[in-house]
Amino acid sequence: MKKRKVILSSLALAMTLSTAPVFASQPLTIQINGSVTSTPPGVHVVKDQVMIPLRWACEQLGARSIEWDEKFKTVSIETNETYYAFAKLSSYVRALTPRDQGKETEMWPLSENAKKISLPTLTDRTVTLDFPEQRAEPQNLITISINGLPYAAYGTEIQNGRIYVLSDWIHEIFKADVTYDQKTNTLSIQAPDKEKIEKQIRMIEEALIPATPEEALKLWGRGEQTRSGALQYAALSPELREKAMEQVKDRGWVTGGSSPWVGPITVKEEKKLSDTAVQYTVTYPEITSSGSATGTETFIVEKRTVNEKEGWFITKLLFANPYYTIIPAESQPPEEPITYIPLPN
Repeated sequence: MKKRKVILSSLALAMTLSTAPVFASQPLTIQINGSVTSTPPGVHVVKDQVMIPLRWACEQLGARSIEWDEKFKTVSIETNETYYAFAKLSSYVRALTPRDQGKETEMWPLSENAKKISLPTLTDRTVTLDFPEQRAEPQNLITISINGLPYAAYGTEIQNGRIYVLSDWIHEIFKADVTYDQKTNTLSIQAPDKEKIEKQIRMIEEALIPATPEEALKLWGRGEQTRSGALQYAALSPELREKAMEQVKDRGWVTGGSSPWVGPITVKEEKKLSDTAVQYTVTYPEITSSGSATGTETFIVEKRTVNEKEGWFITKLLFANPYYTIIPAESQPPEEPITYIPLPN
């Protein structure tokens, strides 16, 4: 069994910048959700960003808690539920956005209804969480834990017992739109609208209801190929969704890892159990840069009526590798070294 790895990324909570602060000609204005708020002490501009106190930002944006562990130099933040809703919506958008033709031919296709979904546009600008000089010579390296996931933080400042972070961190932690206008010296923070996000998710999930057992099979498979926990979730029955919820939320609605990944999926066996139940066994290459092994899954798809809508959903996962899935199977591959077959030249 492969174990999922959490890779410490550069989620940099800004600590002691070597770059000198930039002083604007007029006082800094901070807007949160369109309303001007009092600027906390110690806020200053660095390059094209604003250094702001992390605890203050967490309180303004509704974090459930923020704690500092002096011994381990770790800030632990628990966000509100909007974070998870945004992560789920992002997972859907990522999986349902068509790839280039070459990539799409290797993946299981979307249903016709899925192709018609009007996907929301999510903020995709590049965020700057630290500067190169901070990574080269970190002055006060700490860790930031966001809902239990740890990240290395290179570029934080500490003033009078307060931790200050680059404003782009607010986008990373709370999925907020963050912009700084140098001309007007204005920092604008717009938190995501939870109600709007949940409405978009409901619309997507209604459109994704599988009309055939094959659609359920391919929805699940594409979820594995795109590492979308949301797409896998949409293929499950209500009972299995409930079992999967905690694990898939903890994973940020992402499954698997960058390596190995799931290649083209093949149906090895299709067994009709009744007019409303089909059992499938599928195989796929587990691909790495150096070669591939073969993965196998077996599950049962049944016809169900959910919220007065009829569809086909996975009701039992009989055999699967937990590395790729959001729920444990009734059985799984033994924990033993995997031999990868070299890829052809």
